[in-house]
Amino acid sequence: MIETDVLVIGAGFTGLSAALKLRHEGVSVSIVEAGQPGAGASGRNSGLVIPMLSRSDPDDIVQRYGASGERFVALLRDCADDLFATATALRLGKQAEQNGWLQPAHTPGRMALIAQRAAQWSKWGAAVEVVDRLEARDMLGSEMWFGGLLCRSGGAVNPLALVQAMAEEVRRIGGNIYAQTPALSFTRRANAWQVATPLGEVRARSLIIATNAYTAAASKALLPGVAREIVPVTSWLAATDPLPEAIRCSVLPTRLAMSDTRGDLHFARYDVNDRLISGGRSSIRSTVQPGFESWFNSGSRGFGRKFAASASGSSGMDGSE
Repeated sequence: MIETDVLVIGAGFTGLSAALKLRHEGVSVSIVEAGQPGAGASGRNSGLVIPMLSRSDPDDIVQRYGASGERFVALLRDCADDLFATATALRLGKQAEQNGWLQPAHTPGRMALIAQRAAQWSKWGAAVEVVDRLEARDMLGSEMWFGGLLCRSGGAVNPLALVQAMAEEVRRIGGNIYAQTPALSFTRRANAWQVATPLGEVRARSLIIATNAYTAAASKALLPGVAREIVPVTSWLAATDPLPEAIRCSVLPTRLAMSDTRGDLHFARYDVNDRLISGGRSSIRSTVQPGFESWFNSGSRGFGRKFAASASGSSGMDGSE
C-alpha cells in the first residue's frame, strides 16, 4: 500500500499535465500506467499542434455551452502557445517547431468555410488569417489547394519526445510514476480512494482518471461507463527518408504543419531530421486489416503526387520508402 494526495491513472498528456501542475503547487502525486509513458495515443499521433477543432467553431461552441463554452474557446485559442511554452521549458529544442499550421482548402467551395472560421477565431483574439491560392502554393510547395487558413501559433512536435520529457520532469520534481502497473478497479472508503493494481493498492485523497480511449484496455471494471462512450479510431503514419535539401526547400518550404479540409484529411509535417511525415485514418478497429499495405501505398502515393512537381518525382515522396 502506498499513499498520496492525488493518484493519476494514465501517463499520457492528460495525466502528466495534471501531475506537473499538482507538483508545482506542492501536492504529492503518483501516477500508475499500464504500459510506459506515451505508449498510447499521446506518444503515437501525428504531432500536429492545431489550436482549434475540426468541426465546431467558436460561435457554435459558445451558443451551445454558454459561459463554459467561452472558457473552452479561450483554452483552445491559447493551447498551442501553452504547449510550446512547455516544450521550451523542457528543453525540447527542434523537436518542437512553432512555425504555424495551415489548413488548405481542397476545393474552391471550402474557402467559404475558411473565411467563416478565420472571422470567428479573429473575433476571439486568435492569430489567424486567410491566405489565397498563390500564398498557399508558396507555403506548401504545391498548387493542388485553393488557399487556406493560417494559424500562426500552431506547428508540430515530436509527441513521444514531449511526453517522455514531461514524465522525466514529473519524476525530477518529486512525483512518482509506476509504469507497467495497470489500475484494475477503484473504490471510495473512509474519505479516500483506494485503487487496486496487480502489485498492490494506492490510497489517495483525490483521483484523476486520465485513460481516455484506453479506459477498458487493462480492466473492464475500471470505468465502464466512460469506456462505452469512446470509440477509438486508429490512424497510420509514414515517414520518408531524410529529404535532400533541394527537395526539403520545395516541399513545405516554410516547415509549417498542414492538414487540409477533407473529411479523411491529408496532413504533413517535418521532423527534426527532415523526414516528411504524413498518414491517414485507418479504421475503428485496433488491428491492421487485410489489404492495408496496398491501400497504404495507394494513399501515400496519391498524397505524394500533390508535391511531385516540387519534388521532381523523388522516390522518397511516393510512399515506397
